[in-house]
Amino acid sequence: MASKKRQSKKNSGAGNPAKAVQRGRSVYRIQVEQHVDSLREDYAAWVATTVPAFSPEDAAAAANMQLFVIGAVGTEYAQRAGNSNLRDIDIDLFGEALAEHLMSIPETMAPEPIFSSWLDYLSFLEENRLWEGAPENFEALREMLEDTLDGFAEGDAEICELLRGTELFTKVKAFALALGDGVDMSDDSEAGIQARTRVLLALGLDPQAFDTDGPAPLVFTYIWGAARLSVVDFEGPTMYLDEESYDLMVDGDQAASAQILFEMAVGCVQAHLNPAFDVTLRDEAHYLVLRNLLVTASTGRDGDLEGLRRNVGPKNYDAVLPEAQSAMESLVHYGLLAKDGETYSIDERLVPVISAGITEVETFFEEAE
Repeated sequence: MASKKRQSKKNSGAGNPAKAVQRGRSVYRIQVEQHVDSLREDYAAWVATTVPAFSPEDAAAAANMQLFVIGAVGTEYAQRAGNSNLRDIDIDLFGEALAEHLMSIPETMAPEPIFSSWLDYLSFLEENRLWEGAPENFEALREMLEDTLDGFAEGDAEICELLRGTELFTKVKAFALALGDGVDMSDDSEAGIQARTRVLLALGLDPQAFDTDGPAPLVFTYIWGAARLSVVDFEGPTMYLDEESYDLMVDGDQAASAQILFEMAVGCVQAHLNPAFDVTLRDEAHYLVLRNLLVTASTGRDGDLEGLRRNVGPKNYDAVLPEAQSAMESLVHYGLLAKDGETYSIDERLVPVISAGITEVETFFEEAE
């Protein structure tokens, strides 16, 4: 009769530190989730009281969005602190957890709602006398969040002023206003031609030279790329102005305006990197060569051009290099790059724009594989 084998200690959670940590982390995660769920009803009621204009449904939706943020960052904190109590928070460990969480969010996502959600959560704890830690820790945590949020506000105002001073903003604004009640660029009826002519003239293009069956002029592609991520909606083949987004784009210096302008600039960079919005080898070669030029502009260091030429193939490289160089000049024209003599550079405030554009196009090619 075969003997029953004992379980090896190295395979048991109790004797394996890695497994013990993993198990502990899952416990903290569950505890944070339970804490957040226990607050849901009271937190929604608090939001409704704090913002009387909200309907019960609006208050519940806002509460759920904020509690999602509290849970996400709270889990990071609990795992780092070995403690799931979000009513008594170690400010140093919380700062580390928050920084780690911010590193994981997409570049196109504004961080401000994360900070405002936690400030609201602290207000909820304070007003309901739920804070269990030292009062000085509470004030220090709130001050840290407020100071960071103020810093973002200054940055938002700065990016709004910077991007509204570009030729890109001028052209996107003109494009958006020219859309009127909506434009179908493929409509060859008399009314459709008039609407299309209005849009093309707003971009400085010759309506007579526009071929609805051929590739769009690069100027149109660049501005359309910027507008589609910021102030334009689509219904089938027809483009419409998103009035709410347009108002934020042209006025205001808060996070919402900065986000719209950021998306506008990212869309323009994407359109320069892949103007055909296709995944052929030539399109990818154009992207890789232009990316190399943009990285050089950002770092000041030349990339491995010979290696890149071998990678994409000499024929493709030689064909797309002049196009990529023209795209760099175009980005200078639109105010997203600077040029001194033959040297390109990127304003440090616009580095995230260029980086986000590159990331989006890189993902586009990866998902097509």
